[in-house]
Amino acid sequence: MSEKNNIEFQWNSNFPINSLNIMRGYINVSKDKQNDYLNCFFDAYWKDNHDLSKIENISKLLSKLNIDNDEFFRSIKEQSIKDKLIKLTTDAFQKEVFGTPTFIVNNKIFWGQDRLEYALEEINKY
Repeated sequence: MSEKNNIEFQWNSNFPINSLNIMRGYINVSKDKQNDYLNCFFDAYWKDNHDLSKIENISKLLSKLNIDNDEFFRSIKEQSIKDKLIKLTTDAFQKEVFGTPTFIVNNKIFWGQDRLEYALEEINKY
């Protein structure tokens, strides 16, 4: 798919990794930084082959994003952040989300990038 769409992609040699810190971090970063955070970490993993299970690699990316490392690593240990991720995961499970990307439109599940067109058609029905 990446080749077809001329998107840089490299299967990460560290796959799979424990992404818990990254997921908790996304929940906790300010809303105005979430898109940059997501894009930066996605590229680091799927384009640049970084091992994001290593704290020092996460720290470098946080610095690039002007996110305070100490605050980041302190906050992802807070119970409220852990609870929020558990809730989001539980919600996804209850909606039968099983992979990415998953789109839920009008209580219908569309899974996979090749189903985006169908999800958009469903949105436009109403």
